[in-house]
Amino acid sequence: MTEPSELAGVVERRLDFLERLAAEPLRKHELVDALGHSRSTVNRAIDELEAAGLVAGETDGYLTTLSGRLLAEQYREFLTAAADLAAAGDVLDPLGADVGVDPAVLRKAETHRAAAPDPYRPLEALDDALADADSVAAALPAFPYPRVAERLRRAAVGGGSVDLALADRAYRHATERFADDLGTVANRDDCRIAAVDAVDAGVVAADDTALLLVFDDGALHGVTASTEPEAVAWAETEVRGLIERGRDTTEALAATGRAAGKRTGGGRSEDDRPGGGRLGGDGSRDSRRSSDGGLLGRGYPNDEGAGSLSAQGFRAVDEDRLAGDPNPCGPLRATASFPEVDAGHVLERSVACDGERRELAGALVEGLAGGTDHALVGPPGSGKSTVCRSVAVEWYRSGRGPVTYRTSDGGDPFTATDRLRERVTGGDGHHLVVVEDAVDPGAAEAITVARQLADCGDVSFLFDAREEPYDDLDGLPLSPADLRYRRAIETVRMPRLDEREVERFVRHVADRTGTAPAADPSSLLDDVRGDDDERVGELLALGHRLVRAVRGGTVRSEEADGNAGEASPENEAGGAAPASGLERAVAEAVREVRNRPPPTADVAVLVNLLNVAGASDLRTLAYALVDDREGATGGGTDREPSPTVDGVRRALDRLAGTVLVRAGDGEYRAVHDEWSVLFLERLVDREPEPVVARRVGRVVSRLLALADDPARRSRVRRAVGGEAPAIDRIERDPSAWAAATVRSVYGVGRRYPRLAALYGRVRYAWIDLPDACPDDLRDRPPEWVARMYIDAGDLDGAAAALDAWRPTGEAGAAERQRGYGDVARRRGEYDAARERFRRAEELFAAAGDRTGLASAVRGRAQAAHFDGDYEAAYEAASRACAIAARTGDPIAKAKAMTDAGNALDALDGSDAVLEHYRVAGDLFRAHDDTHGEANVRANLAVALRRRGDLDAAERTARRALDGYRTVGDEHREAISQLNLSAIAEQRGTVGEAVARAAEARAIAERIGSDMCEALALSHLGSAAHLAGDFDRAERFLRTALDRFDALDADARRAMVTAILAEVAVDRGDPGAAERRVERAAALLDDHAGRKRLAETDRIRGRAALARGDADAAATALESAVESAREGGFAQAEAKALASLGAAAAERGDAEAAAGRLTAALDLGRRVEDARAVASAGDRLADLLAGNDAGPEPIDREALRAALREAPPEAVPPDSAADPAAYREIAERWRVDGDGVAASYPALG
Repeated sequence: MTEPSELAGVVERRLDFLERLAAEPLRKHELVDALGHSRSTVNRAIDELEAAGLVAGETDGYLTTLSGRLLAEQYREFLTAAADLAAAGDVLDPLGADVGVDPAVLRKAETHRAAAPDPYRPLEALDDALADADSVAAALPAFPYPRVAERLRRAAVGGGSVDLALADRAYRHATERFADDLGTVANRDDCRIAAVDAVDAGVVAADDTALLLVFDDGALHGVTASTEPEAVAWAETEVRGLIERGRDTTEALAATGRAAGKRTGGGRSEDDRPGGGRLGGDGSRDSRRSSDGGLLGRGYPNDEGAGSLSAQGFRAVDEDRLAGDPNPCGPLRATASFPEVDAGHVLERSVACDGERRELAGALVEGLAGGTDHALVGPPGSGKSTVCRSVAVEWYRSGRGPVTYRTSDGGDPFTATDRLRERVTGGDGHHLVVVEDAVDPGAAEAITVARQLADCGDVSFLFDAREEPYDDLDGLPLSPADLRYRRAIETVRMPRLDEREVERFVRHVADRTGTAPAADPSSLLDDVRGDDDERVGELLALGHRLVRAVRGGTVRSEEADGNAGEASPENEAGGAAPASGLERAVAEAVREVRNRPPPTADVAVLVNLLNVAGASDLRTLAYALVDDREGATGGGTDREPSPTVDGVRRALDRLAGTVLVRAGDGEYRAVHDEWSVLFLERLVDREPEPVVARRVGRVVSRLLALADDPARRSRVRRAVGGEAPAIDRIERDPSAWAAATVRSVYGVGRRYPRLAALYGRVRYAWIDLPDACPDDLRDRPPEWVARMYIDAGDLDGAAAALDAWRPTGEAGAAERQRGYGDVARRRGEYDAARERFRRAEELFAAAGDRTGLASAVRGRAQAAHFDGDYEAAYEAASRACAIAARTGDPIAKAKAMTDAGNALDALDGSDAVLEHYRVAGDLFRAHDDTHGEANVRANLAVALRRRGDLDAAERTARRALDGYRTVGDEHREAISQLNLSAIAEQRGTVGEAVARAAEARAIAERIGSDMCEALALSHLGSAAHLAGDFDRAERFLRTALDRFDALDADARRAMVTAILAEVAVDRGDPGAAERRVERAAALLDDHAGRKRLAETDRIRGRAALARGDADAAATALESAVESAREGGFAQAEAKALASLGAAAAERGDAEAAAGRLTAALDLGRRVEDARAVASAGDRLADLLAGNDAGPEPIDREALRAALREAPPEAVPPDSAADPAAYREIAERWRVDGDGVAASYPALG
């Protein structure tokens, strides 16, 4: 009997014979022809196979036996599996040996790695499979990108089946982030969702495609995709088995979906923001839409369902839509309605073109008629939507063809792509599709349809897009294919308001309203633009001024307000006037509302709060303030008398033209979100915190009481005349409505922490939750409010909120300790912070909250970093990253990656730092986390500055500053100002450096951040030192040192002490400099990274040089150059090279001096370090001119020869030995006299 191993060898060698003879019997000479072997080879093969019993001789030749056929088939399967595995090897690498993957799923599979040159190809392959699938079975350990949940929802809504198994960690994440999408899936027939302990590798069967998803450290590593039936069958069976073994969560998610599931609390991580949906630069409604109505939804016409185009916001522009009662002043306060556009009440914006001005809408119509899709891009409140509506009306009236239009608040997220495609390709004429706010994830599928119809000459698309997210390609919620198409769309920018355009607005309003022209356009433009030249909201501010003119006959200036005896905004606030025209306009509206009789202010607060929360039916919900009888008291701890129905109606009328705009059908439309946010912010400035919190508590409690009180809902119905879709939604599911409303209302403060005072400080919070509110939400408001104050940088407010919070569970207690840790860290109390975070870790671990545990470990990493203990910071951040990866929380992982990058940057500045930031930034963008993305940008700006890429550093720092201002994080706004100050100082622009640092100090004083104020003082001292104002520098630096002493911040004390040491060198006191630099080194102890080592060694070298010890100077400076170079700190290296060249000159080494000073010039110019360039240029000029008499005379001829042989990049070869060339460079880079006269703030 043949041994199995020998048998396998025979099959391997003779497989072609076995397979050929399994088909039919052949004689030996026939095998020679069939297989192409020689006769001798055929003879040996047949003998070997016969001996093994694998073939047998028959009358007609030789034939494979049953054993031979089975072995051949098995071996062929083995070879196929081996080939498939070899092809997928790189993708499968991260999987352990025990992972249950069947080779069938790899059969003839295409493989895609997340690596250069196309790192997003795995996501694209997955998205392609899911995009149009009717049937999906998926098992996921995590969500590889946010649109997966949307794709599953789309399949379910389209009538398909969805089977979904989620690892527990992914399921927990989904209930926070994708609950509305998965809730919709769970509410459909033929759909099942289960939670399982673990999913080792993702498996997806989408129609006839099977995919294996391999994750590595929480991120998608690669994908295999096969269309073989056995691959699809295995994938479906695997998912079905997991679902049957798991915990059925279908009903739980269905209930969550009915509750408008997306939490606005996000997880328990330091900088978390509302979870699903992108928060745009203007706080748009992206994250506040709800599929089922809820607080935020809209009712549908009786003949339309949630899947119709109308329900998803697409409606025709026709005679019915253009009919109505147009308001001439309506377009000045809010986006113009279609009847107002049709009536000519909007001014057609003009744009310069080839030296002439032409109407923007006409230019867009012309381009669209040519078949080119366009995007109209501009900042929030610049009039984009009004121009789009003008284009739509002009297109319709011209008879070019039909128009389908989706407004920014149009309805449910757009998924009905097939229906839209059918509508626009099935009619007569050239069809125009207009989509407002196309960067909203709920509208982004329209770009997919535009791409698919790009070759259709009689369909054109016009998109309205906010500038910042539209220009950020990495952050757009588009598929890779749509991103490529976005580059083919013709982009048109909204024109900036100028004096001529303002003059046109003034005349237009006068013409439409029958009033006299309002004011001088130039002064009006200055007024609305404000001191900071801020573009956002300038059109809103102009509209407000012109409305005031129509109502009062003239546009009042701030001075006129004061002369008339009315309190001006700045006098009422007791401080400086608002910085922008929009803020001044809103301040006037707040003052006017507060001067009106009750309940005007209450109605205004409720309407603006609901507007920012994304609610519709504002008029209906305003009547929630009415109780059952006149004089009764309403909901909330505050028992103020209830307004009457007539009182609310009069209040709504008073607010028309200020907070609301009449819609012409008895309803009102709200002003722009930006207006409402500023309204609430100015209200907080005007009223004491307890007063404004009491007012908000009163109105929100009465609103929430609708969930419990049928009689109250009936009163609202009667007040609005019977039909009230908003009340219908409440009555369908009071608990779901209450949950959605609580999350949405508190979500306003989470998105805009500067509004934290609206919610009180926990100790005096007056928002009463209704009985219908789910139990799991009842302990969340104190947590949310505390986090608002922390994110806003109001450390006293945060501490007060945390002191008053009494958590009911371990997770809440842990979150409270973490909050205390954040407060202590921001105050610079690092030991206390680390202890608080340690306690939080213990409590989170006891509660089994791995997400919370990761956030607490991260907090400890940050405290260690700011304390100068970078090794401990890196260790803790790496642990937090590992925990986050295991829990499947991409945002927590991104934050930990950022912290690890920060620690690495402080330690060695290697390229790994930038890679950490890149990965973190990608995760934040993929999950629409604006605040997290701003954090990455702020840290990346520091890293880029240290590496000398100042242009990129400045761009990145400015974008970080914009992000922090958007979300209202004043603490980090101050830090961003300091980053920009450091960039300006490096360039030698002292005036800007001082202005930035002064602004940071003002913010720090306002929010009570001692650490941030001390940092600002140190920046002011450093700028004064650069300007040569040593007395002022020492005053600022010593004050900063005292603050850091009080905070026990050794790393910061070392930093300031080192700067003071350099001031001493420049004053000519090397002894004091050496004492100070040794003190700085002692403070750093063992925590000095390469940058600090480079700085201290450089200053040691300069001090030694100043006292005449050139050898000691050279030793210290060589060490400084080495540390800076190893760490990648280009600025530190350039300064050290300049000093090292000076030391070489003192020693009489002409060649070394030329080499070091030339290197300092070249590197200093590349990194824009004014100090290094001016110093190196001056020294070379002096040496060449013979003006630098050191202890060892230098051979000027040797110096000239060395410079001629290797001249600096900025010096022509024929001028390489000319001292004037180097003096010119030094003068060009030298800080001029303006630096000394910079506007420093008072030190007291």
